[in-house]
Amino acid sequence: MCKKETRFTFCIVIVCFSISLNAEIMLGQMKSIENNSVMTLLDNNNPVKCEPHGIKTLEWLIRDAASPSECQKSVDDFYYAHPHQRLYAKEHLHLYQRYHYEKNNQGCILYANGPESYSEMLLNEGLAIVDEKYNNREWNEKLKRALIRGQKKKERIHDTDILKKCIEKKR
Repeated sequence: MCKKETRFTFCIVIVCFSISLNAEIMLGQMKSIENNSVMTLLDNNNPVKCEPHGIKTLEWLIRDAASPSECQKSVDDFYYAHPHQRLYAKEHLHLYQRYHYEKNNQGCILYANGPESYSEMLLNEGLAIVDEKYNNREWNEKLKRALIRGQKKKERIHDTDILKKCIEKKR
C-alpha cells in the first residue's frame, strides 16, 4: 500500500470507531429525583426513568420485603437517625445537570462521579446492597468492592436491623 492509501484507510477506521463510540454514549439531563431509587432524565426531550442497576436500595427492600410494615418501620427509624441519607440523591445529583448513562435490562447505569456509577456511590455509603439476582461480569466485582467499602462505614444499614427485617424473613 502506498502512503496515501494507508492514511485514507486509517482515517476511515478512526471515523468508524468514533461513530460507534458516540452511538453508545448517552447524555441525559436530570429532570427529577423522586428518592434514592428513582430519577428521571431527559434525553433529547424524552423522559427516561433511571433506577440504579445491580443493587437493592432501601426503597426496593421495603417493596420486596415479606413483611413490608416491619421493614418500613426499620427504614423510617434509620432515616430519622440519619436524615441526610434520605436525601442522598438530592444532595449528590443535581437537577438540570447532564449525566452520562447507559440503560440495560437490569437498570440504569448513571455515571454520577466520574467513572463511578450511582449504584457504587450508594453501596459505598452503606445505603444499598447488591442484588443477589444480578449477574453481569463487567459489574459484579465493582459492585462487590463498593459493598465491602460500605460495610466498613459505621452507622449504615449494615449496623441496623434493616437487613434482618427486610431480607431474612423472605428467605
